[in-house]
Amino acid sequence: MKKRVLIIGNSAKEYALAKKMSETCEVYAVPGNDAMKEFATCQDIRETSSRELLEFALENGIDITIPVSEQSLQTDIVKLFTKHNLQIFAPDVKTLEYINDKFTSKKIMYKLGIPTPKFGIFEKQNAASDYIKGMKPPFVLKTNSPSSAVILTSLQSAKSILDSIFTEQDSAVLAEEYIYGTPFCLYAITDGYNALPIGSSIIYRHSLDGEGGQLTSGMGACSPNYKLSFEDEKYLMNSVIYPTLDYLERNIATYMGILGINGIITSDGKLQILGYENFMQNADCAGILELIDMDLYSLFESCIVGSFSDEISYIDQKDLYATSVALNCVMAKESENVIQSLDNLDENTLVSYTNNVCKNKYLELEAKPGTVMVITALAGTLSASSKKAYEEVKEISFKGMKYRHDIGKYADRC
Repeated sequence: MKKRVLIIGNSAKEYALAKKMSETCEVYAVPGNDAMKEFATCQDIRETSSRELLEFALENGIDITIPVSEQSLQTDIVKLFTKHNLQIFAPDVKTLEYINDKFTSKKIMYKLGIPTPKFGIFEKQNAASDYIKGMKPPFVLKTNSPSSAVILTSLQSAKSILDSIFTEQDSAVLAEEYIYGTPFCLYAITDGYNALPIGSSIIYRHSLDGEGGQLTSGMGACSPNYKLSFEDEKYLMNSVIYPTLDYLERNIATYMGILGINGIITSDGKLQILGYENFMQNADCAGILELIDMDLYSLFESCIVGSFSDEISYIDQKDLYATSVALNCVMAKESENVIQSLDNLDENTLVSYTNNVCKNKYLELEAKPGTVMVITALAGTLSASSKKAYEEVKEISFKGMKYRHDIGKYADRC
């Protein structure tokens, strides 16, 4: 009998995880999205209804629950499920607060001696303004809101941003020097004590080709990160991942699940850490998961039951590259917007849909404003996977479709 897995969330990363696990498991999704219904049983339960989710898991014999959704994790669902002896793969809410809070995570990095761009945290606008006057543009301003980072090139532009930030009650801002270089993400799986890398990526966060425009949550990704060497990966595990896990275990609680770090590789090969991730991201999740050459269920379960350190010493990886391209809908208003020619896609192409996709009365998928889907292609080289991904993107059309055209295209040697 297949193992039963419950995945909580409804965006591209939850879709990619559910799709991958459906190859060997019976998958349930809460709330899921319309596209997930092709391979998973979606339940109309609110992500924040931890009691309802507990009852559903008990009544349906769920073997492992994987809450990816931030809203679900904030309800302390991990503690609730653990109390009732249900297997759940995710970090505790106490540790999550330290990882996801941009201000707290920067303080942890500073305390642990982790290399991170020079920064200041301010709760008063005047103090923030004074600090910025001593910074050399460009620099970055961040709040604790998701995707709130803004790159600024002048003090004049910073003033208006600070004005808008501090109009909110109890506001605070993080001012950080801007570091030039290649972005990286490295992800590790951990039982809280031992940890192993499961993959890396370059995430393209700028909205326009050539790293122009606004910062986004991700317009695409390449995996693995071809500029991140084995020595770099070893350094990041020993000098960032393990010290962070040790700090959390000593001071907060044991962190179990996926722990990611994102940062910059500078032109002289140095690594600067910008922050943490508590799971893979929409832009790179499908590629990272597809390159793992191991059974995900067994991997996750080993962390939950405490056999991870004894049973697993290395995460097998496929000798391939993945390129992912996010397709966005920039229409101002929702209207009839059928996604055309999906049947023309190669069967090996990975498509991860977000909750901005719905089925109409004819059971056709329609695009709504926002990120609609992530197209992921794999090949033996990065340039080949990039070429294949864009060939597949050209097969798709819907009103207001927008995407970057340069994901992975300048990695000709890989």
